[in-house]
Amino acid sequence: MAKKTTLKKAFLSGNESLARGAWESGLSVACAYPGTPSTEILEAMAGYKELDVQWSVNEKVAYEVAYGAAVGGVRSLFACKHVGLNVAMDPLMTSSYAGVNAGFVVVVCDDPDMHSSQNEQDTRWVGIYAKLPVLEPSSPAEAKEFMAEAFKISEKFDTPVIVRLTTRISHTKEDVKLGKRIKVKPIKLEPNMQKYVMVPGNARIRHAFIEKRIEKMQKFAERTKLNKVEMNDTKLGIITSSVTYNYLKEVYPDASYLKLGFLYPFCDEKIKAFSKSVKKLVVVEELDPFLEEHIKALGIKKAKFKHPSFRLGELSPGVVADVINSNAKNVKKRPGRAPRLCAGCPHWVTFSVLKKLGLFVAGDIGCYTLGALPPTSALHTCVCMGAGVTFNEGLRRAHPDGKIVGVVGDSTFVHSGVTGLINAVYNKAKGIIFILDNSTTAMTGGQQHPATGWTIRNEKTKRLDLKRLCKACGADNVDVINPIGHKKELEALVKKRIDEDALSVIIAKDPCVLMKKKK
Repeated sequence: MAKKTTLKKAFLSGNESLARGAWESGLSVACAYPGTPSTEILEAMAGYKELDVQWSVNEKVAYEVAYGAAVGGVRSLFACKHVGLNVAMDPLMTSSYAGVNAGFVVVVCDDPDMHSSQNEQDTRWVGIYAKLPVLEPSSPAEAKEFMAEAFKISEKFDTPVIVRLTTRISHTKEDVKLGKRIKVKPIKLEPNMQKYVMVPGNARIRHAFIEKRIEKMQKFAERTKLNKVEMNDTKLGIITSSVTYNYLKEVYPDASYLKLGFLYPFCDEKIKAFSKSVKKLVVVEELDPFLEEHIKALGIKKAKFKHPSFRLGELSPGVVADVINSNAKNVKKRPGRAPRLCAGCPHWVTFSVLKKLGLFVAGDIGCYTLGALPPTSALHTCVCMGAGVTFNEGLRRAHPDGKIVGVVGDSTFVHSGVTGLINAVYNKAKGIIFILDNSTTAMTGGQQHPATGWTIRNEKTKRLDLKRLCKACGADNVDVINPIGHKKELEALVKKRIDEDALSVIIAKDPCVLMKKKK
């Protein structure tokens, strides 16, 4: 009689489970820039010694390094949050044309209801736009399982593969079965200019290739186990995906389901067959009408869709009944206190000075964005990473004599503020740029970056000197001051620099209070 064995399990979040699945699938290289809800993916991967893992300076750089490794012949992964993908769109679009050598997976974590984001994008549309396959797990366990499939699909169809998670999948935990790491032999790197040099002549050939690739993937979508039909009571059939599937199963356990895990290209024949097999058909999805628009285009008239009011924010078990019944969503104010800067945060001092002096502050993404809220109420714009520098220039061009300053964090300055400063210097802009240097990427939990001098594994590396960098960019004045205990000196410095005919950078430097406690 064979000896019984039990698979080991671990209680993992979706991000941790995905990292485990990538490791088991023979991943070699992974790159990212921190961004909630995706941050923990790379942090978990850093725990696997076999992996080459890095925090990159921004998402474009991260994408290109990871994609370069895939072209080089090893399985690679890029991870980001939804707005981070915007930064990486340039290489993503062309990588769709060029294809891969070894498997390459693009993990994107969307943030329905904007728990920690400045907009509410739906990454599923990128699949259509970039002509790339989109996989969407519905649980942490599936996040692990889907990674193996994603790498296989990538190599089978010569394509990057998008794996989309949402906040609830990323941060929910469940028991996950653990497997062993497979050995994947690196693929030889050989010159192939027609494939990897995207000049117009080559790109036209590759465009024809990806149109044929879409056709092949459509056939694959019909037979893949990632798209699963669950036939129960045929009075109600539901087409859905992602975490919404779990909500619906909780409320409608006896309904029939077409759960889409291979979301794009669409499995048209399977959708049509399922619609014929049920009396009432409802399509339920978070955010945009991605499935809805396509199913309407298929001419399936019996399909019912959610009320437009449900396009805002998240679904939950408590509201899916209203979705099924097409009732308008009753929007309720979320209870709880408003977020604010931590007690002891050095940014309190800086914003109190900026408010006292009545300055208009061009802001940015990070902890310091909370400076817009009471009691400081001293930050007036926030658009995207690095815009604290560039918005400042634009505002001052509209109001040359205005009392305007720009604010950016240390990690954000490295991410995309440096180019804005170079632009300001080159185009003879004046004024003050604040770099609020708390020596970490604090908003996402305290990750390292080039100006900290430590890697993702807390290995010492060369530290980027922000003062010397700003000088090298051409700033007329670069002052470094600790705002804690030096409020009067900081106020005097701002008064002096704001009226000068110069471009000045003030680095307000003091470590994050939470990082001090952790150390």
